[in-house]
Amino acid sequence: VRSLDFAREMKNRIIGFIGPYGSGNTTLATRLSQQSKLPRITTGDIIRNLAENDMGPLGEECRTMFAANGYLSGESLLKILVQRFCQEDVANGLILDGGMRTLKETSDFRKVLDQANLRLPLTVIHLQIPYRTSYFRLVLGKNARKRTDDTLTGVFGRLSKFHLQLQERIAVIQDQPDWELRQVNANRGIEEVFQEVLLQLT
Repeated sequence: VRSLDFAREMKNRIIGFIGPYGSGNTTLATRLSQQSKLPRITTGDIIRNLAENDMGPLGEECRTMFAANGYLSGESLLKILVQRFCQEDVANGLILDGGMRTLKETSDFRKVLDQANLRLPLTVIHLQIPYRTSYFRLVLGKNARKRTDDTLTGVFGRLSKFHLQLQERIAVIQDQPDWELRQVNANRGIEEVFQEVLLQLT
């Protein structure tokens, strides 16, 4: 019964996660999607799919982005997200895993929702961990993820980009009338962090 109540509470809203690499965005977003019954939308998966399967200019831009450990242009990401958010499965809300990684992406997110006619309140969960935890979880620890781009140099580059204009991005989120930001200490075990996320959402 509790899970059904929670799914009802989560309906007709958007929950987004932002946080440094290694903070648990994807794990937490996946679990929240399962518990809330809202679809999990990850910009990374959409972009990876384009990089692998789109032989046109957009696919080439995605491939170049991955090779450079960079980001897509704001215009391209805007186009991709509007297309995805127009689909029927997100009409009653969604869990956003990724996005808002630059000031322009964050500022443009309102345009994405408007152009997709998806006018729902947004709660952004800001997962906070120190740099050393990112390195431990991705590169150095016994159970580190160690994806091909999880090198010290690669992680440092991605962390630097995440922290660039972070306070300005937070200010944009806090300035929107139907958006809210919740800070969560993610430098703990995943179960403890997930319970804190649930508390912040109810």
